[in-house]
Order: sequence, then structure tokens, then C-alpha cells
Amino acid sequence: MSRSGLACAGAVLLWAAHATALESDGFVLETGSPDALCPELETTREVVSRRLGALVVEGHKGWLARYTIGHAPAGNPRDFVRLELFNPQGEVELRRDLPIEGDSCRTMSEVIALVLDRHFRGLGAAESNPPDSAESAPSERPVSVSAPVVSVREPTMESGLVLFGRGPRLSVEYAAALAQPSVGVRGSVGLGRSFEGALALRWCLTSLEENEPRGARVTARTGDMRAGFAWRLPLPPGLLHLGPVVSLAVQQASTEGLTQQADRTRALWMAGAEAGFVVPISRSLFVEGTASIDVLLPGASGQFFVDNEEVLAPRTLTVGGAVGFGYAWSK
Repeated sequence: MSRSGLACAGAVLLWAAHATALESDGFVLETGSPDALCPELETTREVVSRRLGALVVEGHKGWLARYTIGHAPAGNPRDFVRLELFNPQGEVELRRDLPIEGDSCRTMSEVIALVLDRHFRGLGAAESNPPDSAESAPSERPVSVSAPVVSVREPTMESGLVLFGRGPRLSVEYAAALAQPSVGVRGSVGLGRSFEGALALRWCLTSLEENEPRGARVTARTGDMRAGFAWRLPLPPGLLHLGPVVSLAVQQASTEGLTQQADRTRALWMAGAEAGFVVPISRSLFVEGTASIDVLLPGASGQFFVDNEEVLAPRTLTVGGAVGFGYAWSK
């Protein structure tokens, strides 16, 4: 077998291994909920390894730590991470339920590393100060340790970011589509860990105008509503979202220079795609930029006519963009 074949086989065997996150010098870290990506296993490996360093034990079997995502129908906390530590004899040395309180996934990894580090430091202190007699020694190490509320908040943008949760985001934005500026508001809310829904309302700052050869002029004001469903991906230093969008533009037109003045209203339906990137500037404040492309749906859109001639014909394809500033709520 060639070297490349051996490398591929080794990669397959490593992928098939059961949830092993950290194995070095007698310590193994694994997860009981591999499909739950918060905290992410590889990130937790890295954080725990940096804090603990190497753990050397006698014999062939070392310590095992396992964390599992848990949910409680009632009580507090509703969502938690259960951390268990097993000694080389397979006995439970430590069990703690760490509450999930809207912090980032990396913060929870730091909490796990902190709890393990304090436990092993406590073991080292106990061994360096043995009791004077057998009578003063504790009869048995407790199996279960009650879990105090642990909250670790790093002064970093990533740990303070609440954009990756399911809480809503609200922003004011300035948009432009084919040189027609508008202002509006946008609201977004998480739908699970990987998707979100969004709704935007905009009002155009300028009017559409068209002059007729007979001296008549037609002007139209536009209001726009957009709804979208997007897939989202944490992409440092922010959050990327991409998905389909539908929009409804309502235009109110008026005429000047005609014998009979008239006001008309039409609806323009469009469908397309939108991509955006959200960048935090604090724990709850963010800036966002979006780009979109929309296609007119002819059968569902209205028209304006003056003397049986169409005016202000809508564009078939519209390319636009927007920038916004907003606030995100944790959940």
C-alpha cells in the first residue's frame, strides 16, 4: 500500500473513533452528545489542553472526562452541560451541571476547562498536604459534587457575541437599489442553530418620475416589504447569512399636466436571493451589510397607464445593497 493510501486509512480510523476529543498523557476528553455543536468538541479540546497541559499517570489507563448537553422540562436551569470526570479506576470523581445562559460556545469550553483545572489543582494540593493520621483522613471522596452557577465572561468580542443565539436582532438600515435610496428597519430571529428568518420594511427617499411627450409628468412613491429565510454560518469576526427572499413594493403614482388628474396604486412582487454579513461592535451592538438580487414576477405585478400607454415600467432585474446598525437580544 502506498503512503497516501496508508494516510487515508489512518484518517478514516480516526474519524470512526467514538467522540474522543483529547488524549494525551493519561487524559481523555469526550462528549456524550456529538451532534450538539455547542460547545464544539475540537474547540473544547484545544481550550482544555492549553489550560491543563500534560497529565501523567501510572499504568495504562488514565482519566476520562465527558460532557453532555442536557435539557430540563421544568426548573432552573432549563439548558445545561453535564460534566463528569472518571478516575483511572472508572469511578466518578466529579459531576457538575453547568448552566447555559446565552454565552458563546467558546465560553462554555472555557468553563469546562476551568472546572477540570480546579479539580486537578485541588488533588495536587491534597496530595502535597497529607493528613497526620488515618483517623483524620476522609473516609471516602464524594461521588457527586453540587454545581454552583459558573459564569465566565472573557473581555473578548467572541465570548460577548450574542448574534449566534436564537434571540432577535433589530436594526435601522440605509439601502439603495439601482440608485434609488431608501431607509427602513430590519428584524431577524434565529430558527434553530443554522437558520434564521428576516423581515424588512423600507421607504424610498426619492420618487420615480417620467415625462410624457404631451407635457404630462408621472411621479410615484414606493414602500417596500421584504421577507427572507436564510442559512447562517459563524464566520469570524461575524456571522454570514444567505438565502432566498421575496419582496412586495407598493407604489402610489400621481399625474401632472393632464386634463384629468389621477392617482393610481400598484403592487410589484419580486423574488430573489440575499446575502449579508453581521459584525459585532460590542456584546449586543452590531453593524450589518447586505447585497441582494431580485427578479420581477410579471404575472403578479401591476402596471401604470396614461392614455393607454404604459408609464414607469418596472425593471425586470434589480440589484441592491444595504448597511445597517442594530441591537441583538440574547436568548
